[in-house]
Amino acid sequence: MVLCTEPFEVTAKNIARMMGLPDYPFVILEHPLGSCTPEEVSARAAVACEQAIEILTTP
Repeated sequence: MVLCTEPFEVTAKNIARMMGLPDYPFVILEHPLGSCTPEEVSARAAVACEQAIEILTTP
């Protein structure tokens, strides 16, 4: 599972495409993370968890 923040989504997709995985799904998080409060990190983790579950359970 790859997690990246919004500004790096294009780069992550380009790398996946270059590696032969053009449809590789990513968990995309709101940017930035480094300046978040613990509460903000928890909220973003909840969003990431929902995305991850969707990715991992979709055939």
